Amino acid sequence: MKTIQSIKNLMLLIVVSLIIFSCGNDDDGGNVVDPTPTSTSKYVVGFEAFPVGQAASVDYILELPSLESLTSGEISVQGQGTPLRGWRFFHSVKNTVFTAGYSDDDKCIAYQLDENGELKEQANFAFQSTLDNYSAIDDKTLVAVELSAAVTDPDATSIPDRSFYIVNAETGLLEKVETHPIDSSIGDGTAFNPPYIPWVTGMILRDGKLFISYHKLLPDGTFTNIGADKANIAILKYPEFELEKIIEDDRTSPIGVNGHSTGIEQTENGDIYSFSPSALSAGFTAAVKPSGILRIKNGATEFDPDYFFNIEEATNGGKLFWMDYIGNGKAIARIIIDDTNGAGEWGAFFKKDVFKLVVIDLESKTVTDINGVPVHGHRYTSPMFVEDGKAYISCSTDAETHIYVVDPETATATKGAKVLGLGLKGIFKISN
Repeated sequence: MKTIQSIKNLMLLIVVSLIIFSCGNDDDGGNVVDPTPTSTSKYVVGFEAFPVGQAASVDYILELPSLESLTSGEISVQGQGTPLRGWRFFHSVKNTVFTAGYSDDDKCIAYQLDENGELKEQANFAFQSTLDNYSAIDDKTLVAVELSAAVTDPDATSIPDRSFYIVNAETGLLEKVETHPIDSSIGDGTAFNPPYIPWVTGMILRDGKLFISYHKLLPDGTFTNIGADKANIAILKYPEFELEKIIEDDRTSPIGVNGHSTGIEQTENGDIYSFSPSALSAGFTAAVKPSGILRIKNGATEFDPDYFFNIEEATNGGKLFWMDYIGNGKAIARIIIDDTNGAGEWGAFFKKDVFKLVVIDLESKTVTDINGVPVHGHRYTSPMFVEDGKAYISCSTDAETHIYVVDPETATATKGAKVLGLGLKGIFKISN
């Protein structure tokens, strides 16, 4: 009996000790420190506004409270958002949104979420000439290329250098500027024969090689295409910026279009696809080759001779204006409904009744019209936002602008939020 009573007393002592120890911890502050820091995510948009209290147009960067803000209600900058200087480009690298001025501002600003989850300017840098093409070549690096469509020296006989701005996306700061002419062609020594202007339309980094798609423009500032009967890609060693080779393909026209960063796209298996508009209304001065898609297979540095997708000959096809890869071998694209719409060269950039939205299956070579999206226009369509396999795209008609949520598997779209402005230039999700 004494033994049993001793065991009971011992057990009671242990229980009381545990209670006292627990209460002591509470008295010492009562806060249990979570070793895992919390992270905040927010949706951020580049908003192309009607003039708000100013005589000139102005773009905004605007936070949205949730993804549902894109699917219903209205999106407005009235009384909110950060006004920026003039017309701008918007692009992102992982958790940093960059916005660069076009003509009214020579500054590129990096925005991030601070430790409290508030959108703040992280850093900025100035550039010498307008930056026109952008690429997130990895999760930490933005590469931007200057826009210059004229040669100032009338006696020049060589191709001018392009300036590549290498930006650290984590700090938002410019690390260095690399210069390279991109194309190695030389003329016969006479003025402007060439130089032509290599004008970058897309960049992909793969296996230490920077694939750069570009047009060849007359050096007089008119954006007139020369050599419009070939697709051109320069391959540079990166980060050395040494030209390795230039590849061409005469099955279609030059790759990409003004103001986009999606002339070339890389799929999950490492293949690179390019699109060529070959459309007068997309700024081409000659349309002698069909609008089409080329491929560079993973590990290769030549266009695949066994792959060419002639979009103009495809069912539901036509001339491409823009294409962005969404995953699983599929891309979302805008096709020009009528390249002879009376608007002349560059007409597709300004009208609101020129595009239809389609799903392109790159592997099976099919084009499917997306049900639920009206005929529309929107000059700068990059970058497209994708979450959970759905694409969120800003589309403008003469009457209004809406976000459309596209399901590429069913080629259907749902009308989302109304945009009380000209449109959204970019939709991003960033975290701190």
